[in-house]
Amino acid sequence: MNERNSVLRNTSFLSSRNYYRSQLIQQLDRWSYRIISLGFIFLTIGILSGAVWANEAWGSYWNWDPKETWAFITWTIFAIYLHTRKNKKLEGVNSAIVASIGFLIIWICYFGINLLGIGLHSYGSFLSN
Repeated sequence: MNERNSVLRNTSFLSSRNYYRSQLIQQLDRWSYRIISLGFIFLTIGILSGAVWANEAWGSYWNWDPKETWAFITWTIFAIYLHTRKNKKLEGVNSAIVASIGFLIIWICYFGINLLGIGLHSYGSFLSN
């Protein structure tokens, strides 16, 4: 009888801990969705306004420069994230994986492309000319 009570006590403790952990994960998921949605809007505005500026500065809206290309790749990854988040079949782990890939892509876009220092955006590189 004592073994059964201890097992039940441990089970209820684990289930309440899992419940709060589940609530925390859901709350983090909602916050990440909101933040990524806001960031996606700003990224879209930045790409569009950058295209208008590029047309004035260089005579074309898009030049497939490495920084422009990686900005487009970032935009595409986060568009995929927003679509997977809205699709009930893909929601959860799949959208979290896409969000993690997007976070990695942002680091590549910021550090990787700036460290290369090539293309039309070479003025934004870390290397001094």
